[in-house]
Amino acid sequence: MPQTVRTFRLPLEDMEAEGGDSAFSALLRVEGDEVRRDVFTMVKPEESASGRITAGYTTVFPHCGTRGHEHGDREEVYFFTRGRGVMVVNGKETEVAAGDTFYLEPGPFHITRNTTDLPLEYFWITIRV
Repeated sequence: MPQTVRTFRLPLEDMEAEGGDSAFSALLRVEGDEVRRDVFTMVKPEESASGRITAGYTTVFPHCGTRGHEHGDREEVYFFTRGRGVMVVNGKETEVAAGDTFYLEPGPFHITRNTTDLPLEYFWITIRV
């Protein structure tokens, strides 16, 4: 009897983790505190010729976010390299995904949130105006 081979092509971003108490996502969920991210600073102002640039890379863990901040003296650009999530700027949500570039003018309060079971990662750069 011939065997049937099936190929499933569901994008990884559309899959959900199995969950349970031993899942990594369970460790990330602390009631009242969903801020879970790693930030790596790659260039500091004192390392740039202009003294105005800071750049880095951030990973936001599944169903978590950044603490949020504002900076009236800097522009910021995000380039998303992995995953999907939401940028919240002054309370307005915009969906973002790998391959997207997001620009912020100086001033508004902003938060990055991961809305999936996979990490959200992005490169960012701020330039003091």
